[in-house]
Amino acid sequence: MSYTFSRRAFLKYSAATAVAVAGASLLGGCEYQDPKNPVCKTLPGAIKSDLNVIAGLKSMKIEKGTCTLEVDIESARANPIPLDPYRFSVAVKDVKGEPVYFSDNWDGVRILDAENSLIEQKKLVTLHLEATNFPELKDGQTVVFKYIPIRENSEYSMNWEITKKVYDEFIANQSTSKN
Repeated sequence: MSYTFSRRAFLKYSAATAVAVAGASLLGGCEYQDPKNPVCKTLPGAIKSDLNVIAGLKSMKIEKGTCTLEVDIESARANPIPLDPYRFSVAVKDVKGEPVYFSDNWDGVRILDAENSLIEQKKLVTLHLEATNFPELKDGQTVVFKYIPIRENSEYSMNWEITKKVYDEFIANQSTSKN
């Protein structure tokens, strides 16, 4: 096996790297320490997965023991991605990272509406999700929303970590934009 690197290959990979770096700036607020499990800390915030899936957390509302989430998902995969509630989870962790709440310990995450039970290639799907028995968010706590697009590749996930501060700013911006 040859390990020589031609000038043409170098230029090709250099260009691909430049495009990837430029594209990463579009996903501000995202961390990619582990490319299999990117984390976004903004609301709204979008993540592009190595599985050819883009998902965006558009909104989150915590009210009367219920957390509702609005999520956009689009796939570039040839095979459709099934939609089921087991691909989603919501948790709350405290300042030390200790769990305060986990949706699977209660009723799980319910899909409130979906036109189709599959995410087809290049067709944007907007979902409304709900987790019940949800605690009031306190200072220092973080909501962790996780989406696993392909259950057979559960080591790949998309994660949003929304602190109480980010959530409060989002809610404040929502109420001022309505006025």
